[in-house]
Amino acid sequence: VDNHIIYNPDIEKLPLECSNTWDLICEGNTKGVFQLESQLGRSMAERVKPKNIEELSDLIAIIRPGCMEAIVDGKSLTQHYIDRKHGIDPVEYFHDALKPILSSTYGILVYQEQALLIARDIGGFDLQEADILRKAIGKKNVSLMTKLRKQFIIKAEEKGTVTKTQAKEIFGWIEKSQRYSFNKSHSVSYSYNAYLTAYTKTHFPHEFFTSYLKNSIGKPDAYLEIEELVNNARVMNIDVKPPNIKKMKKYFTLIGHCPTFGLTEIKGVGGSVFDKMIGCLSNNKIDLGLCDWNTFLIGFGMCIKADSFEAIILSGALDCFDVPRSQMLHELKMFRELSKREIPWIESYKANNINADLTECIQAMLDKNDWSNRQRPIFRKDRVESIIDSLRNPGYELVDLPGWKARKEEHYLGVSLTCARVDEYDTSRANCTCKEYIDGFNSQKGIRIAAQIDAVREWKIKKGNSKGQKMAFITASDGTCSLDSITIFSDEWTKYNKDIKEGSVLLLIGSRDNKRGSFL
Repeated sequence: VDNHIIYNPDIEKLPLECSNTWDLICEGNTKGVFQLESQLGRSMAERVKPKNIEELSDLIAIIRPGCMEAIVDGKSLTQHYIDRKHGIDPVEYFHDALKPILSSTYGILVYQEQALLIARDIGGFDLQEADILRKAIGKKNVSLMTKLRKQFIIKAEEKGTVTKTQAKEIFGWIEKSQRYSFNKSHSVSYSYNAYLTAYTKTHFPHEFFTSYLKNSIGKPDAYLEIEELVNNARVMNIDVKPPNIKKMKKYFTLIGHCPTFGLTEIKGVGGSVFDKMIGCLSNNKIDLGLCDWNTFLIGFGMCIKADSFEAIILSGALDCFDVPRSQMLHELKMFRELSKREIPWIESYKANNINADLTECIQAMLDKNDWSNRQRPIFRKDRVESIIDSLRNPGYELVDLPGWKARKEEHYLGVSLTCARVDEYDTSRANCTCKEYIDGFNSQKGIRIAAQIDAVREWKIKKGNSKGQKMAFITASDGTCSLDSITIFSDEWTKYNKDIKEGSVLLLIGSRDNKRGSFL
Protein backbone atom coordinates (compact mmCIF):
# COMPACT_ATOMS: atom_id res chain seq x y z
CA VAL A 1 0.00 0.00 0.00
CA ASP A 2 1.48 3.34 -0.96
CA ASN A 3 2.33 6.04 1.56
CA HIS A 4 -0.49 8.31 0.43
CA ILE A 5 -3.08 5.77 1.56
CA ILE A 6 -1.28 4.95 4.79
CA TYR A 7 -0.72 8.49 5.98
CA ASN A 8 -3.80 10.10 4.46
CA PRO A 9 -6.43 7.40 4.89
CA ASP A 10 -9.77 8.07 3.22
CA ILE A 11 -12.40 5.68 4.53
CA GLU A 12 -14.09 5.70 1.12
CA LYS A 13 -10.90 4.71 -0.69
CA LEU A 14 -9.30 2.05 1.49
CA PRO A 15 -8.14 -0.88 -0.68
CA LEU A 16 -10.26 -3.98 0.00
CA GLU A 17 -7.54 -6.30 -1.28
CA CYS A 18 -4.83 -5.44 1.27
CA SER A 19 -3.02 -8.77 1.83
CA ASN A 20 -1.63 -7.72 5.22
CA THR A 21 -5.14 -6.99 6.47
CA TRP A 22 -6.48 -10.34 5.29
CA ASP A 23 -3.48 -12.09 6.87
CA LEU A 24 -4.29 -10.45 10.21
CA ILE A 25 -7.87 -11.72 9.99
CA CYS A 26 -6.83 -15.23 8.90
CA GLU A 27 -4.39 -15.44 11.82
CA GLY A 28 -7.29 -14.85 14.20
CA ASN A 29 -5.72 -11.61 15.41
CA THR A 30 -9.16 -10.01 15.56
CA LYS A 31 -9.39 -8.61 19.07
CA GLY A 32 -11.11 -5.25 18.51
CA VAL A 33 -12.23 -6.18 14.98
CA PHE A 34 -15.96 -5.53 14.57
CA GLN A 35 -18.06 -8.71 15.00
CA LEU A 36 -14.94 -10.89 15.43
CA GLU A 37 -13.38 -9.80 18.72
CA SER A 38 -14.82 -12.57 20.91
CA GLN A 39 -12.93 -15.80 21.56
CA LEU A 40 -15.32 -17.51 19.14
CA GLY A 41 -14.79 -14.84 16.48
CA ARG A 42 -11.02 -15.07 16.79
CA SER A 43 -10.88 -18.86 16.58
CA MET A 44 -13.39 -19.06 13.71
CA ALA A 45 -11.57 -16.38 11.70
CA GLU A 46 -8.46 -18.55 11.96
CA ARG A 47 -10.40 -21.65 10.86
CA VAL A 48 -12.40 -20.10 8.01
CA LYS A 49 -9.53 -17.90 6.70
CA PRO A 50 -11.61 -15.44 4.66
CA LYS A 51 -9.79 -13.67 1.83
CA ASN A 52 -12.44 -11.22 0.57
CA ILE A 53 -15.51 -9.31 1.73
CA GLU A 54 -17.86 -12.07 0.54
CA GLU A 55 -16.09 -14.76 2.58
CA LEU A 56 -15.82 -12.42 5.56
CA SER A 57 -19.58 -11.91 5.33
CA ASP A 58 -20.03 -15.69 5.31
CA LEU A 59 -17.87 -15.99 8.42
CA ILE A 60 -19.94 -13.41 10.29
CA ALA A 61 -23.14 -15.23 9.29
CA ILE A 62 -22.06 -18.78 10.16
CA ILE A 63 -20.83 -17.93 13.68
CA ARG A 64 -24.29 -16.78 14.69
CA PRO A 65 -25.98 -19.19 17.16
CA GLY A 66 -28.60 -20.48 14.71
CA CYS A 67 -26.11 -21.67 12.12
CA MET A 68 -23.82 -23.20 14.73
CA GLU A 69 -26.71 -25.05 16.36
CA ALA A 70 -28.30 -26.30 13.11
CA ILE A 71 -27.15 -29.94 12.88
CA VAL A 72 -27.21 -31.78 9.56
CA ASP A 73 -25.69 -35.25 9.14
CA GLY A 74 -24.09 -35.12 12.56
CA LYS A 75 -22.41 -31.73 12.41
CA SER A 76 -23.34 -28.07 12.36
CA LEU A 77 -23.87 -26.09 9.18
CA THR A 78 -20.94 -23.96 10.32
CA GLN A 79 -18.66 -27.01 10.28
CA HIS A 80 -20.10 -28.13 6.94
CA TYR A 81 -19.18 -24.71 5.48
CA ILE A 82 -15.62 -24.88 6.85
CA ASP A 83 -15.03 -28.46 5.70
CA ARG A 84 -16.33 -27.73 2.20
CA LYS A 85 -14.41 -24.47 1.90
CA HIS A 86 -11.12 -26.20 2.70
CA GLY A 87 -11.80 -29.26 0.51
CA ILE A 88 -12.28 -31.73 3.36
CA ASP A 89 -15.80 -32.51 2.15
CA PRO A 90 -17.07 -32.27 -1.45
CA VAL A 91 -19.44 -29.44 -2.40
CA GLU A 92 -22.73 -31.12 -3.29
CA TYR A 93 -26.11 -29.79 -4.40
CA PHE A 94 -29.50 -31.44 -3.93
CA HIS A 95 -30.41 -30.20 -7.39
CA ASP A 96 -28.45 -28.46 -10.16
CA ALA A 97 -30.91 -25.55 -10.02
CA LEU A 98 -29.56 -24.71 -6.56
CA LYS A 99 -25.95 -24.32 -7.73
CA PRO A 100 -26.17 -20.69 -8.97
CA ILE A 101 -27.81 -19.66 -5.70
CA LEU A 102 -25.66 -21.63 -3.22
CA SER A 103 -22.27 -21.88 -4.98
CA SER A 104 -20.81 -18.85 -3.14
CA THR A 105 -21.51 -20.57 0.21
CA TYR A 106 -20.35 -24.05 -0.89
CA GLY A 107 -23.85 -25.47 -1.19
CA ILE A 108 -24.90 -24.34 2.32
CA LEU A 109 -28.05 -22.21 2.70
CA VAL A 110 -26.66 -19.40 4.85
CA TYR A 111 -28.61 -16.23 3.99
CA GLN A 112 -32.28 -15.23 3.93
CA GLU A 113 -31.76 -13.80 0.45
CA GLN A 114 -30.77 -17.26 -0.79
CA ALA A 115 -34.08 -18.63 0.48
CA LEU A 116 -35.91 -15.85 -1.40
CA LEU A 117 -34.07 -16.69 -4.62
CA ILE A 118 -34.89 -20.40 -4.24
CA ALA A 119 -38.55 -19.51 -3.75
CA ARG A 120 -38.40 -17.39 -6.91
CA ASP A 121 -36.27 -19.53 -9.22
CA ILE A 122 -37.53 -22.96 -8.18
CA GLY A 123 -40.89 -22.30 -6.52
CA GLY A 124 -42.09 -19.80 -9.09
CA PHE A 125 -42.77 -17.07 -6.49
CA ASP A 126 -42.24 -13.44 -7.31
CA LEU A 127 -40.00 -11.62 -4.79
CA GLN A 128 -42.96 -10.08 -2.99
CA GLU A 129 -44.47 -13.53 -2.45
CA ALA A 130 -41.07 -14.84 -1.39
CA ASP A 131 -40.77 -12.09 1.21
CA ILE A 132 -44.23 -12.97 2.53
CA LEU A 133 -42.90 -16.52 2.92
CA ARG A 134 -39.86 -15.23 4.83
CA LYS A 135 -42.04 -13.20 7.21
CA ALA A 136 -44.47 -16.09 7.74
CA ILE A 137 -41.64 -18.41 8.74
CA GLY A 138 -40.10 -15.79 11.01
CA LYS A 139 -43.43 -15.18 12.79
CA LYS A 140 -44.24 -18.93 12.92
CA ASN A 141 -47.62 -18.31 11.29
CA VAL A 142 -48.83 -21.93 10.93
CA SER A 143 -51.99 -21.28 8.89
CA LEU A 144 -50.20 -18.99 6.46
CA MET A 145 -47.30 -21.44 6.18
CA THR A 146 -49.68 -24.26 5.26
CA LYS A 147 -51.11 -22.08 2.50
CA LEU A 148 -47.67 -21.02 1.22
CA ARG A 149 -46.37 -24.62 1.26
CA LYS A 150 -49.20 -25.73 -1.01
CA GLN A 151 -48.63 -22.69 -3.22
CA PHE A 152 -44.86 -23.41 -3.44
CA ILE A 153 -45.38 -27.08 -4.41
CA ILE A 154 -48.02 -26.25 -7.03
CA LYS A 155 -45.98 -23.42 -8.58
CA ALA A 156 -42.77 -25.48 -8.53
CA GLU A 157 -44.54 -28.28 -10.41
CA GLU A 158 -45.88 -25.78 -12.92
CA LYS A 159 -42.41 -24.26 -13.39
CA GLY A 160 -41.07 -27.74 -13.97
CA THR A 161 -37.54 -27.23 -12.64
CA VAL A 162 -37.95 -29.83 -9.88
CA THR A 163 -40.38 -32.67 -9.15
CA LYS A 164 -43.17 -32.49 -6.59
CA THR A 165 -41.16 -34.62 -4.16
CA GLN A 166 -38.09 -32.43 -4.59
CA ALA A 167 -40.20 -29.31 -4.11
CA LYS A 168 -41.44 -30.63 -0.76
CA GLU A 169 -37.85 -31.34 0.33
CA ILE A 170 -36.62 -27.91 -0.72
CA PHE A 171 -39.50 -26.13 1.00
CA GLY A 172 -38.53 -27.97 4.17
CA TRP A 173 -35.01 -26.53 3.87
CA ILE A 174 -36.37 -23.02 3.48
CA GLU A 175 -38.59 -23.48 6.50
CA LYS A 176 -35.71 -24.76 8.63
CA SER A 177 -33.28 -22.15 7.34
CA GLN A 178 -35.31 -19.29 8.77
CA ARG A 179 -34.37 -20.50 12.23
CA TYR A 180 -30.72 -19.74 11.56
CA SER A 181 -30.18 -17.82 8.28
CA PHE A 182 -28.96 -14.23 8.45
CA ASN A 183 -29.81 -11.22 6.35
CA LYS A 184 -26.99 -10.92 3.80
CA SER A 185 -27.33 -7.14 3.40
CA HIS A 186 -26.62 -6.86 7.13
CA SER A 187 -23.80 -9.38 6.99
CA VAL A 188 -22.02 -7.67 4.10
CA SER A 189 -22.21 -4.27 5.80
CA TYR A 190 -20.90 -5.90 8.98
CA SER A 191 -18.05 -7.48 7.02
CA TYR A 192 -17.13 -4.13 5.47
CA ASN A 193 -16.93 -2.52 8.91
CA ALA A 194 -14.97 -5.53 10.18
CA TYR A 195 -12.51 -5.06 7.35
CA LEU A 196 -12.15 -1.33 8.11
CA THR A 197 -11.27 -2.04 11.75
CA ALA A 198 -8.89 -4.82 10.71
CA TYR A 199 -7.23 -2.46 8.19
CA THR A 200 -6.80 0.16 10.91
CA LYS A 201 -5.33 -2.41 13.29
CA THR A 202 -2.92 -3.56 10.56
CA HIS A 203 -1.66 -0.14 9.43
CA PHE A 204 -2.23 2.06 12.50
CA PRO A 205 -1.81 -0.38 15.42
CA HIS A 206 -0.55 2.18 17.96
CA GLU A 207 -3.49 4.51 17.32
CA PHE A 208 -5.85 1.52 17.18
CA PHE A 209 -4.91 0.23 20.63
CA THR A 210 -4.89 3.71 22.16
CA SER A 211 -8.41 4.32 20.92
CA TYR A 212 -9.74 0.94 21.99
CA LEU A 213 -8.13 1.18 25.42
CA LYS A 214 -9.66 4.62 25.88
CA ASN A 215 -13.10 3.26 25.05
CA SER A 216 -12.71 0.10 27.13
CA ILE A 217 -13.80 2.00 30.25
CA GLY A 218 -17.40 1.92 29.04
CA LYS A 219 -17.44 -1.87 28.59
CA PRO A 220 -19.32 -4.14 31.09
CA ASP A 221 -16.02 -5.61 32.32
CA ALA A 222 -13.57 -2.80 31.67
CA TYR A 223 -10.59 -4.42 33.37
CA LEU A 224 -10.97 -7.68 31.44
CA GLU A 225 -11.17 -5.67 28.23
CA ILE A 226 -8.02 -3.73 29.16
CA GLU A 227 -6.15 -6.94 30.01
CA GLU A 228 -7.07 -8.55 26.68
CA LEU A 229 -6.13 -5.43 24.68
CA VAL A 230 -2.79 -5.01 26.45
CA ASN A 231 -1.88 -8.66 25.88
CA ASN A 232 -2.89 -8.41 22.22
CA ALA A 233 -0.78 -5.25 21.87
CA ARG A 234 2.20 -7.12 23.30
CA VAL A 235 1.74 -9.87 20.71
CA MET A 236 2.06 -7.12 18.08
CA ASN A 237 5.20 -5.76 19.82
CA ILE A 238 3.42 -2.66 21.12
CA ASP A 239 4.36 -1.62 24.64
CA VAL A 240 1.50 -0.18 26.72
CA LYS A 241 2.80 2.15 29.43
CA PRO A 242 1.44 2.91 32.92
CA PRO A 243 0.26 6.46 33.70
CA ASN A 244 2.91 9.12 34.18
CA ILE A 245 2.28 12.06 36.52
CA LYS A 246 4.68 14.24 34.56
CA LYS A 247 2.53 13.89 31.44
CA MET A 248 -0.71 14.71 33.34
CA LYS A 249 -2.96 13.01 30.80
CA LYS A 250 -6.57 12.44 31.79
CA TYR A 251 -7.29 9.53 29.44
CA PHE A 252 -5.35 6.99 27.37
CA THR A 253 -2.99 8.88 25.08
CA LEU A 254 -0.47 7.84 22.45
CA ILE A 255 2.90 9.09 23.72
CA GLY A 256 5.65 8.36 21.23
CA HIS A 257 4.69 4.93 19.95
CA CYS A 258 3.26 3.75 23.27
CA PRO A 259 -0.41 3.79 24.28
CA THR A 260 -0.23 5.25 27.79
CA PHE A 261 -2.74 5.07 30.62
CA GLY A 262 -4.35 8.32 31.71
CA LEU A 263 -4.65 9.17 35.39
CA THR A 264 -8.44 8.74 35.47
CA GLU A 265 -8.04 5.16 34.26
CA ILE A 266 -6.52 4.33 37.66
CA LYS A 267 -9.08 2.69 39.95
CA GLY A 268 -9.98 5.26 42.62
CA VAL A 269 -8.90 8.28 40.57
CA GLY A 270 -11.86 9.81 38.77
CA GLY A 271 -12.42 13.07 36.95
CA SER A 272 -13.05 15.07 40.13
CA VAL A 273 -9.75 13.87 41.63
CA PHE A 274 -7.94 14.76 38.42
CA ASP A 275 -9.42 18.28 38.47
CA LYS A 276 -8.29 18.72 42.08
CA MET A 277 -4.80 17.63 41.10
CA ILE A 278 -4.65 20.18 38.30
CA GLY A 279 -5.81 22.94 40.66
CA CYS A 280 -3.35 21.96 43.38
CA LEU A 281 -0.38 21.84 41.01
CA SER A 282 -1.30 25.30 39.75
CA ASN A 283 -1.94 26.83 43.19
CA ASN A 284 1.26 25.42 44.67
CA LYS A 285 3.24 26.28 41.54
CA ILE A 286 4.62 22.76 41.20
CA ASP A 287 6.60 22.29 38.00
CA LEU A 288 6.30 18.57 37.29
CA GLY A 289 9.05 18.73 34.72
CA LEU A 290 11.59 19.88 37.32
CA CYS A 291 10.39 18.61 40.69
CA ASP A 292 11.59 15.50 42.53
CA TRP A 293 9.65 13.15 44.77
CA ASN A 294 10.12 15.18 47.96
CA THR A 295 9.01 18.42 46.29
CA PHE A 296 5.95 16.66 44.90
CA LEU A 297 5.08 14.98 48.22
CA ILE A 298 5.40 18.13 50.31
CA GLY A 299 3.59 20.36 47.81
CA PHE A 300 0.90 17.86 46.84
CA GLY A 301 0.61 15.40 49.74
CA MET A 302 -2.57 16.85 51.24
CA CYS A 303 -4.36 17.86 48.03
CA ILE A 304 -6.31 14.63 47.49
CA LYS A 305 -7.49 11.81 49.70
CA ALA A 306 -4.90 9.33 50.90
CA ASP A 307 -6.44 6.35 49.06
CA SER A 308 -6.36 8.24 45.73
CA PHE A 309 -2.73 9.24 46.32
CA GLU A 310 -1.87 5.62 47.14
CA ALA A 311 -3.59 4.47 43.94
CA ILE A 312 -1.43 6.88 41.93
CA ILE A 313 1.71 5.49 43.56
CA LEU A 314 0.75 1.81 43.18
CA SER A 315 -0.27 2.19 39.54
CA GLY A 316 3.27 3.29 38.66
CA ALA A 317 2.30 6.89 37.85
CA LEU A 318 5.07 8.22 40.09
CA ASP A 319 7.83 5.86 38.94
CA CYS A 320 9.27 8.85 37.07
CA PHE A 321 10.66 10.02 40.42
CA ASP A 322 12.86 6.89 40.57
CA VAL A 323 11.89 6.06 44.17
CA PRO A 324 10.59 2.64 45.26
CA ARG A 325 6.81 2.58 45.50
CA SER A 326 6.95 1.06 48.98
CA GLN A 327 9.14 3.99 50.10
CA MET A 328 6.74 6.53 48.58
CA LEU A 329 3.81 4.86 50.38
CA HIS A 330 5.64 4.93 53.71
CA GLU A 331 6.70 8.56 53.37
CA LEU A 332 3.20 9.59 52.30
CA LYS A 333 1.76 7.93 55.42
CA MET A 334 4.27 9.74 57.66
CA PHE A 335 3.68 13.07 55.92
CA ARG A 336 -0.07 12.86 56.40
CA GLU A 337 0.41 12.38 60.15
CA LEU A 338 1.71 15.94 60.40
CA SER A 339 -0.75 18.55 61.66
CA LYS A 340 -2.30 21.39 59.64
CA ARG A 341 0.02 23.83 61.43
CA GLU A 342 3.16 21.81 60.80
CA ILE A 343 2.70 21.25 57.07
CA PRO A 344 2.85 24.97 56.03
CA TRP A 345 6.09 25.35 58.01
CA ILE A 346 7.59 22.37 56.18
CA GLU A 347 6.37 23.68 52.81
CA SER A 348 8.02 27.03 53.51
CA TYR A 349 11.28 25.41 54.59
CA LYS A 350 11.33 23.18 51.53
CA ALA A 351 10.79 26.20 49.24
CA ASN A 352 13.97 27.75 50.63
CA ASN A 353 15.94 24.49 50.78
CA ILE A 354 15.36 22.85 47.42
CA ASN A 355 17.47 19.76 48.05
CA ALA A 356 16.05 18.95 51.49
CA ASP A 357 14.14 15.66 51.79
CA LEU A 358 11.10 15.12 54.02
CA THR A 359 13.13 13.85 56.97
CA GLU A 360 15.44 16.89 56.87
CA CYS A 361 12.46 19.26 56.66
CA ILE A 362 10.75 17.72 59.68
CA GLN A 363 14.02 17.63 61.64
CA ALA A 364 14.55 21.32 60.90
CA MET A 365 11.05 22.08 62.20
CA LEU A 366 11.85 20.14 65.35
CA ASP A 367 15.17 21.95 65.87
CA LYS A 368 14.02 25.49 65.08
CA ASN A 369 10.79 25.67 67.12
CA ASP A 370 10.11 26.19 70.80
CA TRP A 371 8.04 23.13 71.64
CA SER A 372 7.38 24.40 75.19
CA ASN A 373 5.15 27.11 73.69
CA ARG A 374 1.48 26.54 74.40
CA GLN A 375 0.74 26.78 70.69
CA ARG A 376 2.89 23.67 70.16
CA PRO A 377 2.08 21.24 72.99
CA ILE A 378 4.81 18.90 74.14
CA PHE A 379 2.93 15.77 72.96
CA ARG A 380 3.32 16.97 69.35
CA LYS A 381 7.09 17.04 69.85
CA ASP A 382 6.94 13.38 70.83
CA ARG A 383 4.78 12.61 67.79
CA VAL A 384 7.07 14.49 65.39
CA GLU A 385 10.11 12.70 66.84
CA SER A 386 8.27 9.43 66.27
CA ILE A 387 7.59 10.38 62.62
CA ILE A 388 11.28 11.18 62.08
CA ASP A 389 12.31 7.90 63.69
CA SER A 390 9.89 5.98 61.46
CA LEU A 391 11.21 7.72 58.35
CA ARG A 392 14.79 6.79 59.28
CA ASN A 393 13.97 3.29 60.53
CA PRO A 394 10.77 2.01 58.86
CA GLY A 395 11.01 -1.36 60.55
CA TYR A 396 10.89 -3.26 57.26
CA GLU A 397 12.78 -3.15 53.99
CA LEU A 398 11.32 -0.68 51.50
CA VAL A 399 11.81 -2.87 48.44
CA ASP A 400 9.29 -3.43 45.65
CA LEU A 401 8.92 -7.17 45.09
CA PRO A 402 7.75 -8.04 41.54
CA GLY A 403 4.77 -10.08 42.69
CA TRP A 404 3.56 -7.28 44.95
CA LYS A 405 3.92 -4.68 42.21
CA ALA A 406 2.13 -6.92 39.69
CA ARG A 407 -0.81 -7.57 42.00
CA LYS A 408 -1.21 -3.86 42.75
CA GLU A 409 -1.08 -2.94 39.06
CA GLU A 410 -3.67 -5.61 38.30
CA HIS A 411 -5.92 -4.09 40.96
CA TYR A 412 -5.55 -0.44 39.96
CA LEU A 413 -5.09 -0.77 36.17
CA GLY A 414 -6.63 -4.13 35.34
CA VAL A 415 -3.31 -5.53 34.13
CA SER A 416 0.31 -5.64 35.30
CA LEU A 417 2.53 -3.57 33.03
CA THR A 418 5.99 -3.23 34.57
CA CYS A 419 6.43 -6.81 35.84
CA ALA A 420 4.53 -10.06 36.36
CA ARG A 421 3.87 -12.32 39.32
CA VAL A 422 6.04 -14.98 37.70
CA ASP A 423 9.05 -12.62 37.99
CA GLU A 424 9.12 -13.39 41.71
CA TYR A 425 9.92 -17.06 41.07
CA ASP A 426 12.89 -19.07 39.88
CA THR A 427 12.01 -19.67 36.23
CA SER A 428 15.30 -21.30 35.23
CA ARG A 429 13.53 -24.56 34.25
CA ALA A 430 11.45 -22.74 31.64
CA ASN A 431 12.79 -22.62 28.09
CA CYS A 432 10.17 -20.39 26.48
CA THR A 433 8.03 -17.33 27.20
CA CYS A 434 4.44 -16.85 26.05
CA LYS A 435 5.58 -14.35 23.40
CA GLU A 436 8.31 -16.67 22.15
CA TYR A 437 5.74 -19.44 21.83
CA ILE A 438 3.44 -17.21 19.75
CA ASP A 439 6.44 -16.24 17.61
CA GLY A 440 6.95 -19.93 16.75
CA PHE A 441 9.27 -21.45 19.38
CA ASN A 442 9.32 -25.25 19.30
CA SER A 443 11.50 -27.96 20.82
CA GLN A 444 11.62 -31.72 20.47
CA LYS A 445 12.62 -31.88 24.13
CA GLY A 446 9.32 -30.27 25.12
CA ILE A 447 8.19 -26.72 25.76
CA ARG A 448 8.31 -25.38 29.33
CA ILE A 449 6.58 -22.09 30.13
CA ALA A 450 6.46 -20.49 33.58
CA ALA A 451 3.23 -18.51 33.75
CA GLN A 452 0.36 -17.23 35.85
CA ILE A 453 -3.05 -18.84 35.31
CA ASP A 454 -5.54 -16.13 34.33
CA ALA A 455 -8.62 -18.15 33.36
CA VAL A 456 -9.80 -21.77 33.49
CA ARG A 457 -12.62 -23.26 31.39
CA GLU A 458 -13.60 -26.85 32.21
CA TRP A 459 -15.04 -28.87 29.32
CA LYS A 460 -16.95 -32.14 29.23
CA ILE A 461 -15.79 -34.39 26.37
CA LYS A 462 -18.75 -35.29 24.15
CA LYS A 463 -17.32 -38.04 21.95
CA GLY A 464 -14.40 -40.42 21.46
CA ASN A 465 -12.69 -42.75 23.91
CA SER A 466 -12.80 -40.12 26.67
CA LYS A 467 -16.50 -39.29 26.27
CA GLY A 468 -18.00 -38.07 29.55
CA GLN A 469 -14.63 -37.17 31.09
CA LYS A 470 -13.52 -33.60 31.78
CA MET A 471 -10.65 -31.62 30.36
CA ALA A 472 -9.82 -27.91 30.46
CA PHE A 473 -8.69 -24.92 28.45
CA ILE A 474 -6.70 -22.26 30.27
CA THR A 475 -5.33 -18.81 29.63
CA ALA A 476 -1.91 -18.02 31.11
CA SER A 477 0.47 -15.04 31.01
CA ASP A 478 4.03 -14.23 31.99
CA GLY A 479 4.45 -10.49 31.38
CA THR A 480 5.44 -10.90 27.73
CA CYS A 481 1.82 -11.59 26.68
CA SER A 482 -0.82 -14.26 27.29
CA LEU A 483 -1.64 -17.62 25.70
CA ASP A 484 -5.28 -18.56 25.08
CA SER A 485 -6.73 -22.05 24.81
CA ILE A 486 -3.87 -23.97 26.41
CA THR A 487 -5.25 -27.50 26.32
CA ILE A 488 -5.14 -29.80 29.34
CA PHE A 489 -6.32 -33.32 28.51
CA SER A 490 -8.45 -35.40 30.85
CA ASP A 491 -5.65 -37.41 32.54
CA GLU A 492 -3.66 -34.29 33.43
CA TRP A 493 -6.79 -32.37 34.40
CA THR A 494 -7.85 -35.14 36.80
CA LYS A 495 -4.37 -35.15 38.33
CA TYR A 496 -3.72 -31.40 38.57
CA ASN A 497 -7.09 -29.61 38.61
CA LYS A 498 -6.70 -28.61 42.28
CA ASP A 499 -3.45 -26.79 41.45
CA ILE A 500 -4.66 -25.15 38.25
CA LYS A 501 -6.55 -22.15 39.61
CA GLU A 502 -6.74 -18.51 38.64
CA GLY A 503 -3.76 -16.69 40.14
CA SER A 504 -1.55 -19.78 40.48
CA VAL A 505 1.98 -19.53 39.07
CA LEU A 506 2.98 -22.83 37.47
CA LEU A 507 5.52 -24.44 35.18
CA LEU A 508 3.52 -25.74 32.19
CA ILE A 509 5.24 -28.51 30.24
CA GLY A 510 3.87 -29.65 26.88
CA SER A 511 4.12 -29.49 23.12
CA ARG A 512 2.81 -27.57 20.12
CA ASP A 513 -0.24 -28.83 18.22
CA ASN A 514 1.07 -29.04 14.66
CA LYS A 515 -2.37 -28.43 13.12
CA ARG A 516 -3.81 -25.63 15.25
CA GLY A 517 -0.66 -24.30 16.91
CA SER A 518 -2.16 -24.42 20.39
CA PHE A 519 -0.10 -25.42 23.43
CA LEU A 520 -0.93 -28.95 24.60
